[in-house]
Amino acid sequence: MKSFAIAMRRLTLAVTCVFGFMTVAVPVAQAGMISVERYVAPGTAGDQRVMVQKFMQRDDVRAQLISLGVDPQAAQARVATLSDAELARATHLIDQPAGGDAVAVVALVFVVLIITDILGYTDVFTFIRK
Repeated sequence: MKSFAIAMRRLTLAVTCVFGFMTVAVPVAQAGMISVERYVAPGTAGDQRVMVQKFMQRDDVRAQLISLGVDPQAAQARVATLSDAELARATHLIDQPAGGDAVAVVALVFVVLIITDILGYTDVFTFIRK
């Protein structure tokens, strides 16, 4: 019974130390006022609108719109009425390369298959020895 009491004291001391270190290591959040000029860059929405309109005027994009049954002039009119958030999303999608996430997905699948091969759940790769 004495050894149980000693073990509990040690465990209590260890847990207390862990919780103590966890509360000390947490950084304090800093909040402050920012100006509108710093938050929103001037002319950004106009530049984004021009970029989306130029994208919509490309021949391949116009052909794709027509094949989907969308009138290119109606699409241009819709671009003129987009909000700033929608413009930011559209320019982000224009800048993003096609299939950019595909490499990450393939790498993730490869890593998962290697791990399951090592653990013996699958037998996909012959070069992995269990």
